[in-house]
Amino acid sequence: MQDRSDNLNEWVQPYSKLAYIYDDLMSYVDYKNWTHYIEKIIERWNPNGRTLLDISCGTGNTLMRLNSNRYQLYGSDLSFDMLKVARAKIIASKRPISIWQSSMSNFQLRKKVDVIISLYDSVNYLLTDSDWQAMLSCVYHALNDQGLFIFDICTEQNSKRFFQNYFERNRGDGYSYTRASSYDRKNRIHTNRFEIFWEEDKKNYIEVHQQKIVQIAEVRSFIQRTDFALLGVYDGLSFRPGSENSLRVHFVLKK
Repeated sequence: MQDRSDNLNEWVQPYSKLAYIYDDLMSYVDYKNWTHYIEKIIERWNPNGRTLLDISCGTGNTLMRLNSNRYQLYGSDLSFDMLKVARAKIIASKRPISIWQSSMSNFQLRKKVDVIISLYDSVNYLLTDSDWQAMLSCVYHALNDQGLFIFDICTEQNSKRFFQNYFERNRGDGYSYTRASSYDRKNRIHTNRFEIFWEEDKKNYIEVHQQKIVQIAEVRSFIQRTDFALLGVYDGLSFRPGSENSLRVHFVLKK
């Protein structure tokens, strides 16, 4: 990205500016296939489930594709700006989806639900063991008996293979951005630094995102400290066993 003076650079919280280009950034994701996979898991393990909460719903791409005739849908996210984008979609579609702002590791529900999901490695934003335990505790208490928790992680294999020293530059309608990714093997921290330049206000916004790359054995140990039953550990979007050689691993837990 071209040089700009310091007074045109502004450091901001993750997703506060990225939210407004997120759908362009993620346009390669096959959300229809992801949604179909989630519905297959529910059909296999809790076919009577009718209420579903996405605790990292982002801009609502998954919620908008789930069957609202079958499920009563809810969404939450830590980022107000991601929810702002999601809310605009929901209003435009006139779908009966309720969303609100909350952390995935600190939330309570007035009424429990049958299924909770957290997709696209959102749980990798949990940086400590205590964050994981808090999240699992919140989810457990928010589920009905026999309820499912479905989530996925990105593995170290993914970080080492594709994002060890990754850089991209792109532009869209009224903005341009760069993304620089790196992976700290010692601490297993995956860092994404975004610089987003908005032509309207001539500012360069900088966001730094950090994710902890946890191993499958670690996630199993977190689960073992809860009352959840672990139903499956699957290789990305399949029902094959997941391993450290997988790029993405899905976990299915039952209360």
